Amino acid sequence: MKHKFYLERIKILNMHLGSIKKKLGLLSVTRLITFILAIITLIYILKFSTVLAIASCLILLVLFGAQVKIFIKNNKTKLHIDSLIDINDKEINALNYDYKNFAEGSEYIDTTHPYSFDLDIFGEGSLFQFLNRTSTQTGKDKLALWLSTPELNPENITSKQDSIRELSGMIDCRQDFNASGIQYDESDSDMQLINEWINEPIYYKNKTAFKILSLLFPLFTISALIAAIFSFTFIDLFIILFLMQLFVTVLRLRYNNRIHSIIGKRLDMLRKYKQLFAYIDNEDFKSEILLKLQNKLKYNNNSANKIIGKLAGIVSAFDNRLNILVGVILNGLLLWDIQCIMRLEKWKLKYKNEIPGWFDVLGEFDALSSLATYYFNFPDQVFPIPGEKTVLHAVNLGHPLINEKERVNNNIDIFNENEFIIITGANMAGKSTFLRTIGVNLILAMCGAPVCASKFEFKLMNLFTSMRTNDSLQKHESYFYAELKRLKELIEKLYNKEKLFILLDEILKGTNSEDKQKGSKVVLEQIIRLKGTGIIATHDLELAKSEEKFPEKIKNKCFEIDIDGEEIFFDYKLVDGITKKMNATLLMKQMGILIK
Repeated sequence: MKHKFYLERIKILNMHLGSIKKKLGLLSVTRLITFILAIITLIYILKFSTVLAIASCLILLVLFGAQVKIFIKNNKTKLHIDSLIDINDKEINALNYDYKNFAEGSEYIDTTHPYSFDLDIFGEGSLFQFLNRTSTQTGKDKLALWLSTPELNPENITSKQDSIRELSGMIDCRQDFNASGIQYDESDSDMQLINEWINEPIYYKNKTAFKILSLLFPLFTISALIAAIFSFTFIDLFIILFLMQLFVTVLRLRYNNRIHSIIGKRLDMLRKYKQLFAYIDNEDFKSEILLKLQNKLKYNNNSANKIIGKLAGIVSAFDNRLNILVGVILNGLLLWDIQCIMRLEKWKLKYKNEIPGWFDVLGEFDALSSLATYYFNFPDQVFPIPGEKTVLHAVNLGHPLINEKERVNNNIDIFNENEFIIITGANMAGKSTFLRTIGVNLILAMCGAPVCASKFEFKLMNLFTSMRTNDSLQKHESYFYAELKRLKELIEKLYNKEKLFILLDEILKGTNSEDKQKGSKVVLEQIIRLKGTGIIATHDLELAKSEEKFPEKIKNKCFEIDIDGEEIFFDYKLVDGITKKMNATLLMKQMGILIK
């Protein structure tokens, strides 16, 4: 259904694009004709009347300028439509679970994080890449923060759910926001440099000498120029004042260049932010979070988009120095560099305290828009219910990154804290995938996003996993030692009374089978005594016998397989009890590792 929606949208956009291209072609021709006419008019009419020739030429040049302005405006529209087409094309691919064109967030990978590394939250093929539609660095950072820092306030979660529901239906708002954002691909350093400039002390506005010079020098120089036009005797005074302004500019050239390199190179980014703020400011929102975000963009009866627009205007004026001839004239007449930096400093003094909050609003809206797109694409997924009693109740739970045509859903219930489920099963039967399914959906739930289930109730608890341990040559750590460090961290958290939902996959893999069996039992019993809650997947059938010792705390479930001769059949369905079938030897035979 959504495929058809996006295809129809692309069709309409291509029709608009064709119309714009025709308009641009016509403007290119008429612009050239107007320019040629201006030259011909000047040459031809000049023979009869100088005044008429100049007047006619000026009128045609004004017309030429207007055509250029219209061309630029239409070209911006063309670029915006191109971006919209690209966005909708990528969404079609995403519906087919091809999301490689979105940023993967590898910079957020942290192998020591309580769960993100184990659950593939960041990196290639990650949950972040699957969800990410952000077009600002602050939005990307905000989405990464939500995925790595669980929200434990149920009211905040339900408020996020409301805003995601509302934004999911605002397709034009979301896509226009995204299209404007991706036209300037900002980097980490862009925002870092802007923030450094904002927090840097002002210079010229604090110096009385520069205040006086910036006022008197241009006044005297322009006065001398006007006087020289009427009387040539003032030309020397004008030249002296002109050169003196250039001398002052050269003295401060290093500082001026540094400020321009920071702020001037971010003009396109500032224009992008102006437009993005405008999209938020101009919408009629209903949900609490979106209304709050919108209100945060107000300042003294003014809006963030207009204030950022003023900054972009100052920076654009400052950029005139890039033309050497224009820069010399402006600095010789008006002390241009210093004037522009003083205007920047005045702007900064007035608004610097508002900027971090505005950028945070932009990032939050951008991240919410990503989650809203996820819900729009998969409307059959449900918003979870955060509660205080049931730890986890999920019906038809599946991994959102597995194609729904291949995905096998399961039910899971953990009614009370201090309960543990032991899952046994053969190799490749689905144990690890199921643990990741639970973990990923819990993270989505705590972000306020919908989850891949038909029903999902959960208790707000921090998540901790031990599923993928790395050894370290640099730190001289063996695999087993790294695994022990991870378990030590878990036990310490439980000792400190931290409420955790725990996911463990085949713990103590780095030691021999007998040691592993004894150690796993000790670890599980310790977790139970410390009131831990969660799930452990294992091949160790002896560990599953722990249910006999803690019948009120431990339940056994398994992924069973069917073996018919040398054929193995997986149904990936979770059932009660302990597995009765293993398949390592048969799998090795099938792969040619063992000779049949």
